[in-house]
Amino acid sequence: MKLFAKTTLAVAGISLASLAFAADPLANTTWQTFDDGQPKGVVKITEYNGVLTGKLISTVSPKGQKHVGRTIIANLKSDGGGKYSGGTITDPAKDKTYRMTANLSGNTLDLKGYIGPFSRSQTWKKR
Repeated sequence: MKLFAKTTLAVAGISLASLAFAADPLANTTWQTFDDGQPKGVVKITEYNGVLTGKLISTVSPKGQKHVGRTIIANLKSDGGGKYSGGTITDPAKDKTYRMTANLSGNTLDLKGYIGPFSRSQTWKKR
């Protein structure tokens, strides 16, 4: 009986540990960005130690090509349930960085950038 209890506790501990290290649903995903309803670029989101980062990997604008490879999302963390906060988002064309939150729902990522009391929202689609 003691062996059964020890084995059960060990399996439960390993299961909980593996859940803690499960990949975030945003990790290693690619997103089509839109600005005013028009496709703008493609962002690849990666995760390292629970922190999400997004890099611009392509753009439809010839002027935007100089920003390809630039990190535009930094320090974003999961709050659970598809909600994210604590990060920043950079508008590469204006070289301005804003606080941000995001909500993931299926293949849609709703982002909101904040500067003071003002905010602006965008909806990205998973590729």
